[in-house]
Amino acid sequence: MSIQDVFDAARYLSETANELKSQHLHIEVGDDFETYAQIVKEGRPEQPLGPPFDPRKQFLPAARGIWIVGRNGKGALVHTQAMRLLDLYDQTLARYLTSRFGDFPPGGMGIDHDGSWFRPGPGAAKITGRAVYHGEMWLKDDSAYRGRGLIDLLARFSFLTAMLHWQPDFLFGFMLRPVARRGLAEREGYMHCDPYCLSWKIDGRNEPLDCNMVWMAQEDMRHIMHVPTRQMNVAIAAE
Repeated sequence: MSIQDVFDAARYLSETANELKSQHLHIEVGDDFETYAQIVKEGRPEQPLGPPFDPRKQFLPAARGIWIVGRNGKGALVHTQAMRLLDLYDQTLARYLTSRFGDFPPGGMGIDHDGSWFRPGPGAAKITGRAVYHGEMWLKDDSAYRGRGLIDLLARFSFLTAMLHWQPDFLFGFMLRPVARRGLAEREGYMHCDPYCLSWKIDGRNEPLDCNMVWMAQEDMRHIMHVPTRQMNVAIAAE
C-alpha cells in the first residue's frame, strides 16, 4: 500500500464510522477475543460464537485478530463481525484449506467432518501471502437494521480496518450459497467468488450447508475503498 492509500483508507474509515453513527449504530473494535466471546454470549445467544474466533479453540493473539461490534443507542448488541490474519507465504490458500478447512466451521452446529469437504477453486489457488479470513457477520433480525443498506457500510468498515491494520494481500470468507446468490456477496463488496467449494454435513440433517468462497485481492480492496459512501447512502434511502 502506498502512503496515499493509507491516508485515503483512514479518511474513508472515519467517514464510514460517522455514517454508521448517523444510522444510530455505534461501533466498537477490539482484539481481545476473551472479551469478544463474552460479548457474543451475552448479546447474541441465538448464534453461538463460531469456532474460528473462539479463544478456547484457536490461538488468537492481539496482532492476529480483530473483532467489530455495533450497538444501538441503548447499548444493545445488534451487529458483529471478526477477522483473523493467516500467513501463507509458503503455500496457497488451496493447499492450506485442503487440510485445514475443518478449522472454519459454522458455529452452534454438530459437524460431521467425515461427510464434509472442501474443493479449492481457482481463487484459492491464487491466494497466498498475508490472507485475512473474514467471518462472524451478523446483523440483528430487526426492521430497524435489516433492509436499510447497513451491511454495505459494515463490510466496508471491516475491509478498511483490515487494510490499515495488516495491509493484507488478500481477504476471503465463506458464505452460504443461497445467501451469496441473492446478492449479499456483491453488497458486501466482494469482487470474486469460488462457487460451491465447501460443504458441511450437519448431524441430524439430510441436506448439507453448501458455501461459496468470496474473496478480494489488495487491488480490489483499494478499488472498493474509493467507492463514494454517498452512493451507499442513496441505496439506504431507496430501500
